[in-house]
Amino acid sequence: MLIANHVAAKEVHMRQAILTFGFVLAIATSADSRGATSPAGTSETRTKVLNNLVAELANITTFPDKPYNEWRFTNPRQGWVFISSTTRAQGADWVRIALDGAAQDEAVIIHEATTSQTLEAMRYLLAGEHTLRVWSQGKPIRKKLIVRAIPELIFCKFQYDPHIPEYGPYDWTFLERHVLPNINTIVGSGDEKHEPYLETWKKQGKKWIVEAHAAPYFNGWDADKAYRYWSESAGFKNPLMDGIIVDEFGGGNDKRYPPITDSVRRIGQNEHFRNKVFYPYCGSMCGAKLSEEFIQAVIDSGYRFAWERYLSEQPTENVAAKFLQSNLSRQMQRWQQCFPACAERMIACLGYMVITESLNINPRVDYKVWMDMQFHHLATDPAFAALYGLMEYTCGYADEETVRWAARLYRHYGLEGHTQPLSPQYGFKYRLDHIQNPDFDQGVVAWTIDAAEENSISTNRMKGYSWLQGRYPRTRLGDTFLWTKRSSRAPNTVAQEIKHLQPGRLYSLKMITGDYGDLKANRSVRQTHVISINIDGAELIPEKSFQSVIANNYAHQLGTFTNKHKFWFNYHWWVFRPQATAAKLTISDWADARQPGAPIGQELMYNFIEVQPYWEN
Repeated sequence: MLIANHVAAKEVHMRQAILTFGFVLAIATSADSRGATSPAGTSETRTKVLNNLVAELANITTFPDKPYNEWRFTNPRQGWVFISSTTRAQGADWVRIALDGAAQDEAVIIHEATTSQTLEAMRYLLAGEHTLRVWSQGKPIRKKLIVRAIPELIFCKFQYDPHIPEYGPYDWTFLERHVLPNINTIVGSGDEKHEPYLETWKKQGKKWIVEAHAAPYFNGWDADKAYRYWSESAGFKNPLMDGIIVDEFGGGNDKRYPPITDSVRRIGQNEHFRNKVFYPYCGSMCGAKLSEEFIQAVIDSGYRFAWERYLSEQPTENVAAKFLQSNLSRQMQRWQQCFPACAERMIACLGYMVITESLNINPRVDYKVWMDMQFHHLATDPAFAALYGLMEYTCGYADEETVRWAARLYRHYGLEGHTQPLSPQYGFKYRLDHIQNPDFDQGVVAWTIDAAEENSISTNRMKGYSWLQGRYPRTRLGDTFLWTKRSSRAPNTVAQEIKHLQPGRLYSLKMITGDYGDLKANRSVRQTHVISINIDGAELIPEKSFQSVIANNYAHQLGTFTNKHKFWFNYHWWVFRPQATAAKLTISDWADARQPGAPIGQELMYNFIEVQPYWEN
């Protein structure tokens, strides 16, 4: 993969990044119950910068045979620390690990015979020296104790279920299994129904912030009204919540900025809100005095800001790498010219929008690999040394596979501190080669066409159709499609061999259909499209497969189709397991080989036929 070709150069940059990361080299020490100290473990306890996001503060592999020990480490900056302990306990054995002056009953990790061998915790700590206090009973086998400085890892947002409901729900059960172990901050709505989950989360020492609308900015409110609006939000009023993240702000000399800037300063100066945060979502804020002053007020108040970078797929991996240099690194250099050391206050807000409004614009590209490339770039490019946080916006626009994959990327780069890409471990490639001509932009090349009658099947194009589908930003990709007109004589079918499959592995098939008659006549008709999909030589996984009726996104309009007068698509999602290296895909506009199952003469459109490996946890 091309991404691997950049790694060697990135490793050189990482050595340079270490010099600017700001981590203090420290040796962890152990202390007995009398306070006498001695070096703990080997040279592995010396601080080691792993990537732009993570530094290892202690890696302890030898343990004095005592019922109580202490290990000291230095947190280089105020922020999150990750603790991982691997111990095997049997019978009545136990190990308890607490921080600083905390007692045994306040332990952040408790090993017992019934717990997993490896347990983890995250805590937000002040800069400076801290102490791990470790008690033990019996003869537990202690293998490793790791402490790392890590970024703020944000999930956005709780109980925002997917726009395609068959993927959900993204409830607490789903998150506990797939997401929560890999993050330390949740964005929520402030709904009172979420209070039990909030309490559970806060007991883990993690943060919960509330998404708020930037009404004071958009409506041009004065500083007093803006201050009241922010301070009366659930994120500030609920003592368990940690503040707000505000959607959203843009750069420029907008006269609405000064009162908003003043309101942020006032919040920051209010001792009552000392432990609360005000995070603005924002685009580029450089080059204009008033937006720069707003961000400076955010920084001066001790807050962070979420820089929105919603980047769509590029046609090739080489073009994608250059795109990241231009749209991440060079843009970051502009930020640093305006706000030196701003990386320490920045949360990189990427997009995992792949449904209804989608950065997954090209069915020839695996979006999982594109996500990996973005994470890898942030973790290794020197422009992002000491980056404070990472997040993906937002789960309602993501399918369940993408939500799970993002959490895995958080762990790979943000907890484990890797500098190598994750995708090759799973055999994922940037460019997909299983299906050719998936958007029919080359007519019917690579497809075998079987028309029911003359002029009942062809390809067509409509300017703006891909935008109506939700592809973002505007692109000509997807303006082309296959067109069929249902006949009473026989089904119209198209077929192609799916190639380069790995037998026994799971794959996904995605396709979008629309009613061409409705599109031409400006009709808004919510309907299920009667078609059939067959993959000969593969096993369908029914519990993971569905057909969903979805409307155009509210922001994606074409002609008379708007957020009120909607155009209705069908979203087809199949997960299958091939039996050989190839399988035959056949798509028909009949319900099955014997009956049409829907009105004769109905005209349907088909495109975005994407086949790619499906990630299993």
